[in-house]
Amino acid sequence: SVKRGKVALKSVDAVYMLTEDLGYIKINRFAESTYEEFKKGLLSLKKKGATQIVLDLRNNPGGYLAEATKIVDEFLPEDKLVLITKNKKGAVEKTYATKEGNFETGELYVLINENSASASEIIAGALQDNDKGTIVGRRSYGKGLVQREMALGDGSAVRLTIARYYTPTGRSIQRPYDNGSEEYFNDYLNRYKNGE
Repeated sequence: SVKRGKVALKSVDAVYMLTEDLGYIKINRFAESTYEEFKKGLLSLKKKGATQIVLDLRNNPGGYLAEATKIVDEFLPEDKLVLITKNKKGAVEKTYATKEGNFETGELYVLINENSASASEIIAGALQDNDKGTIVGRRSYGKGLVQREMALGDGSAVRLTIARYYTPTGRSIQRPYDNGSEEYFNDYLNRYKNGE
């Protein structure tokens, strides 16, 4: 007989010390529990003496925006701009850091690559534009669209793009579709072929 059990899907793959003062955190995606997992890991590294953190977002395709902005908040002081969203009518919404934050004075290194997308790019962009930490790796994927999911009557759903994400200095995270969708999707392969 088979007994059904709970299977925990972790977002944080690894938390450990690389040196006496350098801690490492690897996040594989942004789900409902990501911030809590991250915060627990960050506090444990601080207790072990970490004054520097490596935040590994390589191959992280993104996920819940709220979890990403809460993670950025751990590193930025109050009232620092984290994210800008702008819809096609030009309405702008800004997200700012709060007074919360457990690592506002420590050094930070963010690892990204060509598979780091969406929420990963929001974190990297917010930290880069606020001069908090160093971004290390390859150019990220370029997915910066705000999407709203709407359920359909047959149980399926459709996602509608309603706005774009911008970094604090106003840079669009989304790669342009100027040359059509085929060129957009081929860009990844072209980057590989030209040695980037």
